[in-house]
Amino acid sequence: MTRIAVPADVLAQVQSLIDERFIGENDRASAIRLIDVDGDEIATAEAALRWGLDSTAFGAFLARAPRLRWLHSPGAGVEGWPFVELAEHGITLTNAAGVYAIPIAEWVLTRMLEIVKRTDDVRAGQRERRWVSDLPVGELYGKTILLLGSGGIARQVIIRAAAFGMRILVANRSGRPVELAERTAAGDGWRPLLAEADFVVSTLPLTTETGSLIGADELSRLKPTAWVINVGRGGTIDQDALFAAIRDRRIAGAALDVFTTEPLPAESPAWALDNLIISPHMSGDSDASQRRSLELFAENAIRFAANEPLLNVVDLTAGY
Repeated sequence: MTRIAVPADVLAQVQSLIDERFIGENDRASAIRLIDVDGDEIATAEAALRWGLDSTAFGAFLARAPRLRWLHSPGAGVEGWPFVELAEHGITLTNAAGVYAIPIAEWVLTRMLEIVKRTDDVRAGQRERRWVSDLPVGELYGKTILLLGSGGIARQVIIRAAAFGMRILVANRSGRPVELAERTAAGDGWRPLLAEADFVVSTLPLTTETGSLIGADELSRLKPTAWVINVGRGGTIDQDALFAAIRDRRIAGAALDVFTTEPLPAESPAWALDNLIISPHMSGDSDASQRRSLELFAENAIRFAANEPLLNVVDLTAGY
């Protein structure tokens, strides 16, 4: 029997998902036993569902669960996990990449529509009982979006941007063509494309290669009408340089769902920037997100028990 540890508050849901897969196959369903990740039986667990563990927390957890061979993060970002220690102990790490792609893509399109349709100004007029009829509104059709990254989130953004008739540029490590994109740039090939972008959307994870990838130089290449949108990780953009560019109106503005420090401190100058849209790291939230996350974990639990390849295995060398 394979013992897998999960938080008590989702144990029943995961069990139900496993049972749904094995209707009429009681032997297969009973081959997996779910236990409380914080309970006394954790010492028998071969796998566990846990939020991020740093080196210290991982060491303490491993001391309680010495038989671990697989850990799953219900979050997509895993930059805080101790990759070296995981590799040393031969533990496979999987994550929830793709689970939150749909709501995040909807968030990105919502922000772009708000920007071109000036909805904040319209609502402000409504609150002030003013008939705002002379705003210079625009449209997404024909505008250029440059996506940094071509993973699940980016692909969902691309589908929606294409439906609005946007021109789509993509950057990824390999330069592998992306469906619906006009052009895909490899390596540093995205930098010359900055001058063409009306919206630069970062979906990048935080790694040694992506830290402060967008800095003062990259921001200086943007048009003064361009917007930066970040739904990846705050550390991929030099936040001080971005705030300065926004404050000085060198770019039109930014919409950020992620920051280098979260929650964003009350004393941050960002709160006073009227051309900055601040979102509290909630673009992936939806009533369907948790079920998708648990469905992925349940599928991997079934695969793990059957010694089959797991989904969403993190490359411990690359960091994602």
